[in-house]
Amino acid sequence: MAVPKYDAMFNPLLEAIRKLGGSASITEQEDEVATLLKLSESDLAEVHRGNRTKFSYRLAWARTYLKRYGLLENSARGVWALTVEGHRATSVDKNKVKRFVVELDRKQKHDSIEPESVESEDDAQGWE
Repeated sequence: MAVPKYDAMFNPLLEAIRKLGGSASITEQEDEVATLLKLSESDLAEVHRGNRTKFSYRLAWARTYLKRYGLLENSARGVWALTVEGHRATSVDKNKVKRFVVELDRKQKHDSIEPESVESEDDAQGWE
Protein backbone atom coordinates (compact mmCIF):
# COMPACT_ATOMS: atom_id res chain seq x y z
CA MET A 1 0.00 0.00 0.00
CA ALA A 2 1.35 3.43 -0.88
CA VAL A 3 1.41 6.21 1.69
CA PRO A 4 -2.05 7.82 1.64
CA LYS A 5 -2.54 11.52 1.03
CA TYR A 6 -2.76 13.74 4.09
CA ASP A 7 -6.55 13.93 4.05
CA ALA A 8 -6.90 10.15 4.05
CA MET A 9 -4.96 10.15 7.34
CA PHE A 10 -7.42 12.36 9.28
CA ASN A 11 -9.45 9.48 10.71
CA PRO A 12 -6.55 7.06 11.27
CA LEU A 13 -4.72 9.85 13.13
CA LEU A 14 -7.73 10.56 15.35
CA GLU A 15 -8.10 6.84 16.02
CA ALA A 16 -4.39 6.48 16.81
CA ILE A 17 -4.37 9.33 19.33
CA ARG A 18 -7.56 8.00 20.90
CA LYS A 19 -5.97 4.54 21.24
CA LEU A 20 -2.90 6.15 22.81
CA GLY A 21 -4.98 7.72 25.57
CA GLY A 22 -5.90 11.04 23.95
CA SER A 23 -2.37 12.43 23.79
CA ALA A 24 0.73 11.25 21.95
CA SER A 25 4.14 12.24 20.73
CA ILE A 26 4.76 12.48 17.01
CA THR A 27 6.74 9.22 17.07
CA GLU A 28 3.92 7.41 18.88
CA GLN A 29 1.41 8.76 16.36
CA GLU A 30 3.54 7.70 13.42
CA ASP A 31 3.97 4.18 14.80
CA GLU A 32 0.25 3.75 15.54
CA VAL A 33 -0.99 5.24 12.26
CA ALA A 34 1.48 3.09 10.30
CA THR A 35 0.14 0.02 12.12
CA LEU A 36 -3.50 0.99 11.53
CA LEU A 37 -2.83 1.57 7.82
CA LYS A 38 -0.69 -1.59 7.56
CA LEU A 39 2.12 0.30 5.85
CA SER A 40 5.26 -1.61 4.94
CA GLU A 41 8.79 -0.58 5.84
CA SER A 42 9.37 0.44 2.22
CA ASP A 43 6.21 2.62 2.32
CA LEU A 44 7.46 4.30 5.48
CA ALA A 45 10.96 4.82 4.04
CA GLU A 46 9.79 6.61 0.89
CA VAL A 47 11.49 10.01 0.90
CA HIS A 48 9.59 13.24 0.34
CA ARG A 49 12.49 15.71 0.37
CA GLY A 50 15.88 15.60 2.00
CA ASN A 51 15.65 13.19 4.89
CA ARG A 52 11.90 13.61 5.56
CA THR A 53 9.62 10.76 4.55
CA LYS A 54 6.36 11.15 2.67
CA PHE A 55 4.59 9.51 5.58
CA SER A 56 5.98 11.97 8.14
CA TYR A 57 5.30 14.95 5.86
CA ARG A 58 1.71 13.96 5.10
CA LEU A 59 0.93 13.09 8.71
CA ALA A 60 2.21 16.53 9.74
CA TRP A 61 -0.27 18.11 7.30
CA ALA A 62 -3.06 15.92 8.71
CA ARG A 63 -2.23 17.18 12.22
CA THR A 64 -2.24 20.78 11.00
CA TYR A 65 -5.63 20.45 9.36
CA LEU A 66 -7.17 18.71 12.37
CA LYS A 67 -5.72 21.39 14.65
CA ARG A 68 -7.21 24.16 12.53
CA TYR A 69 -10.51 22.24 12.48
CA GLY A 70 -10.46 22.23 16.29
CA LEU A 71 -9.95 18.53 17.00
CA LEU A 72 -6.26 18.54 17.98
CA GLU A 73 -4.05 20.81 20.01
CA ASN A 74 -0.31 20.98 20.32
CA SER A 75 -0.15 20.63 24.10
CA ALA A 76 3.66 20.67 24.30
CA ARG A 77 6.54 20.57 21.85
CA GLY A 78 6.11 17.37 19.86
CA VAL A 79 3.03 16.30 21.83
CA TRP A 80 -0.46 16.42 20.38
CA ALA A 81 -3.74 15.88 22.18
CA LEU A 82 -7.40 15.60 21.34
CA THR A 83 -9.47 18.64 22.24
CA VAL A 84 -12.87 18.25 23.88
CA GLU A 85 -14.34 18.25 20.36
CA GLY A 86 -11.70 15.77 19.27
CA HIS A 87 -12.77 13.35 22.00
CA ARG A 88 -16.37 13.63 20.79
CA ALA A 89 -15.61 13.10 17.10
CA THR A 90 -15.64 9.46 16.09
CA SER A 91 -14.71 10.34 12.52
CA VAL A 92 -14.59 13.30 10.16
CA ASP A 93 -15.55 13.95 6.57
CA LYS A 94 -12.26 14.84 4.91
CA ASN A 95 -13.94 17.15 2.39
CA LYS A 96 -15.70 19.06 5.16
CA VAL A 97 -12.42 19.49 7.05
CA LYS A 98 -10.61 20.73 3.93
CA ARG A 99 -13.42 23.17 3.04
CA PHE A 100 -13.42 24.52 6.59
CA VAL A 101 -9.64 25.08 6.62
CA VAL A 102 -9.64 26.68 3.15
CA GLU A 103 -12.43 29.04 4.24
CA LEU A 104 -10.59 29.81 7.49
CA ASP A 105 -7.43 30.64 5.51
CA ARG A 106 -9.44 32.85 3.16
CA LYS A 107 -11.05 34.70 6.08
CA GLN A 108 -7.73 35.16 7.89
CA LYS A 109 -6.09 36.44 4.73
CA HIS A 110 -8.96 38.89 4.20
CA ASP A 111 -8.87 40.04 7.85
CA SER A 112 -5.11 40.62 7.75
CA ILE A 113 -5.35 43.14 4.91
CA GLU A 114 -5.20 46.56 6.52
CA PRO A 115 -7.60 49.09 5.08
CA GLU A 116 -6.07 52.23 3.67
CA SER A 117 -6.23 55.19 5.96
CA VAL A 118 -9.21 57.32 5.02
CA GLU A 119 -7.76 60.42 6.55
CA SER A 120 -4.27 61.59 7.27
CA GLU A 121 -3.09 62.73 10.69
CA ASP A 122 -3.50 66.36 9.56
CA ASP A 123 -7.11 65.70 8.53
CA ALA A 124 -7.86 64.04 11.87
CA GLN A 125 -6.56 67.07 13.78
CA GLY A 126 -8.99 69.28 11.88
CA TRP A 127 -11.90 67.52 13.58
CA GLU A 128 -10.81 68.57 17.07
